[in-house]
Amino acid sequence: MNKAYSTYSVDLSDQNVETTIEPETPFLPPMVTLKGSFGSIQIYAANEQLAEIEYALRTYLDGIRYPETPEQQVILNHEINQSIEEDIA
Repeated sequence: MNKAYSTYSVDLSDQNVETTIEPETPFLPPMVTLKGSFGSIQIYAANEQLAEIEYALRTYLDGIRYPETPEQQVILNHEINQSIEEDIA
């Protein structure tokens, strides 16, 4: 038997959002809360699930990193070259 599920969508792109994480208790897993003018969303998740969410967000954010000025491009290139050299060594 398939378990029913729901999808919730909230567009946060034009809103100020306050994000908090409440630690786990003996009775509940950690809770992530997103608050804004839309109201509040609470997500209860195990630490492993939070780690998966963090990994997905970090992977996305690392992928969109781009320089805003030529100086930042030089810094980015240096960081990449240094990382490659460390991996080779």
